Amino acid sequence: MGVQVEESLTSSAPPVEVGLDDTGFVEFATAGTERAGEFRCSDCGYGAVVQRVLPICPMCGGGVWETRAPRFAG
Repeated sequence: MGVQVEESLTSSAPPVEVGLDDTGFVEFATAGTERAGEFRCSDCGYGAVVQRVLPICPMCGGGVWETRAPRFAG
């Protein structure tokens, strides 16, 4: 199950697909947290694959990340 979220009304980017956990909520993590996986900045939607510690977003300086289910090539 997923939800599409529009980032802003003036953005020309397509809606971002957001994965939900079993309770129907998106899991968030903050910059500096030790994590591994795929994440999207909750402020600008920038995507990052992290292996150790979540950084500050290099695009907007945001510090909150949404977890994202891994995408597999197939």
